[in-house]
Amino acid sequence: MIIPDFLERGDKVGLIAPAYHFELALLDPFSALLSSWGLQTVQGDNLLSRDCKFAGTDSQRLADFVKMMSDPHIKAVFCARGGYGCERLLVDIDRYLASFIPKWLIGYSDITALASFMVNRMNCRTIHGPMPIDLSKKQTEDGQRSWDYLRHLLFGQLPSYSITSHHWNRNGEATAHVVGGNLSVMFALNATDFQWQTQENILFIEDVGEKLHHLDRMMTNLRISGQLGKLKGLIVGDMTEMEDANPYFGKTAYEIIAEHVSDYQFPVAYKFPAGHGGANYPIILGATASLKVADSSVTVDFK
Repeated sequence: MIIPDFLERGDKVGLIAPAYHFELALLDPFSALLSSWGLQTVQGDNLLSRDCKFAGTDSQRLADFVKMMSDPHIKAVFCARGGYGCERLLVDIDRYLASFIPKWLIGYSDITALASFMVNRMNCRTIHGPMPIDLSKKQTEDGQRSWDYLRHLLFGQLPSYSITSHHWNRNGEATAHVVGGNLSVMFALNATDFQWQTQENILFIEDVGEKLHHLDRMMTNLRISGQLGKLKGLIVGDMTEMEDANPYFGKTAYEIIAEHVSDYQFPVAYKFPAGHGGANYPIILGATASLKVADSSVTVDFK
């Protein structure tokens, strides 16, 4: 797996909106933050475009991604926000693969689709981590810590996390590549050329705003398709604003997940601070990590 070059002060970093549209007012806080890191922000040509809910047409959004990934002067690419739309870019993305330069792509949520392209087609590590739109919200202590971790990572310090254990955890140890991201996007990529490969890997999942019965449907799909059976480990991030329906499902998000992995022996860590819950500790998809789940704590060390 290719490890992109780490950044140095003075480097140029691209900013694109490959999914939902991005507001001009959100640009200044991000540019100021990167400036404090010693980095220069370069906007995509269509960053502020709009077509329905999207940041421009599919071709405009794809053009920005292609231009940033092919430009040797751009050392990393931030996705401004998620929403929906990245999967639509995958239809035509392979034709540009030969021109792409390995570099860090940063984002989460719908960006999971582009992350799958980076890992599975480019064979390149990528970062599930905070995005500029997150700066529009009041930053919690954990939220600020997420940006600090990201800065250290981009400049070459691989993260090592230790979090409090959760009562749903299953103890154990595993060392393997980390894959995954947003569960709904991962589910939508199944049976395509961009499907995440979970066999012998550690799977990370998070989600937001889904019905509990749909979470059960997605976990059932992972189980009966064999994607859970050969995991080395499972890291469950935030399951934010999950909704019940009438008639009620009767189980929480973590209870649903625990039921579907109950027949397996791999370690499981719940409530890892990543996803849509305010804290979003960066996870290097495609990298090797050591996962240790114990009674008192969970540690995740990237290599």
